[in-house]
Amino acid sequence: MITRVARYAAAVTLVVTACLLPRASEAQSIASRVAQVRDGKVRMSFASRDDICGWGDGISTNYSGRTSNRSKWNNRSDDVDYDDRCMAGPARVVLTLRDGKVEKVRSYVGGRWRTPSDATDIGTVSAKEAVDYLLGVANRDEGKGAGEAIFATTLADSVDVTPRLAAIAENESRSDEVRGQAIFWLGQSRTDKSGDYLRRLYKTIRSEDVKDKVIFSISQQGDEDSQNWLIDLASNSGESTEMRKKALFWAGQSRTPFARLGAMYGRMREQEMKEQMIFVFSQRHEPAALDKLMDIAKNDPDREARRKALFWLGQSRDSRVSAFLADIINR
Repeated sequence: MITRVARYAAAVTLVVTACLLPRASEAQSIASRVAQVRDGKVRMSFASRDDICGWGDGISTNYSGRTSNRSKWNNRSDDVDYDDRCMAGPARVVLTLRDGKVEKVRSYVGGRWRTPSDATDIGTVSAKEAVDYLLGVANRDEGKGAGEAIFATTLADSVDVTPRLAAIAENESRSDEVRGQAIFWLGQSRTDKSGDYLRRLYKTIRSEDVKDKVIFSISQQGDEDSQNWLIDLASNSGESTEMRKKALFWAGQSRTPFARLGAMYGRMREQEMKEQMIFVFSQRHEPAALDKLMDIAKNDPDREARRKALFWLGQSRDSRVSAFLADIINR
């Protein structure tokens, strides 16, 4: 009797242990499984955020129809078939490898894998494992594949990638392209902390290409602090003219009140900055912007500024501008 009970207990122990152990495919890391394919494609799936959906080559945020990666929308892609627009998860990633290096990362949401396929399918992996692997690609490799790997991490469910994207953005030993991708997606996250982080990051960066990415990402935040930062940068004569022009352009494209932009013009002394301001005014479709351009064209003591203002006024179809230009011609 004791022997029978002991055998039963041992059998139960073996069954429980087998249930608790990960399957072979799970126990083996994604990296080691991908490494088995030195040349070719590898595909995997993982849980995606519930606020995104996909269709063909597009991925939309908040089901608004606004694509956040590739803008080509159709019901067929190279790797995934779709029945509807727009379909919820999972996230699907296809890696293209050459000589063991990830050269391309294509990301999808929803749909179903196309068959037959020349890709090695490693199945469904956990979102955390997928993010760990993809960020490893971003940190190890350079070029297009590394940047695309960063985007793929932003699709994962219940994984906060912000601190690790920030680490990539701060790492000056990485390529500007990879750092720029990290900064871009930090900006798109629009979390409570992302604006503060990006504004602090700008002070530590030496590359103007990367600074450009930070300025754009800050402009996407949409909050008053970010608007003020852009205006301050545009007004800072200690900054390079190119970065000031970028900040001014994106301040004009954001929700910065025109009264603030218009008030800056009289304080600008540099010719390049004045011309950039005139261009920014021309992109604002509001009566106050036209009023400012007409004032410059008529009263600015700088002949070149008057000429630039007249040029941009000439692109307008507003009836007030037509009357204004006719008056100048008939003088």
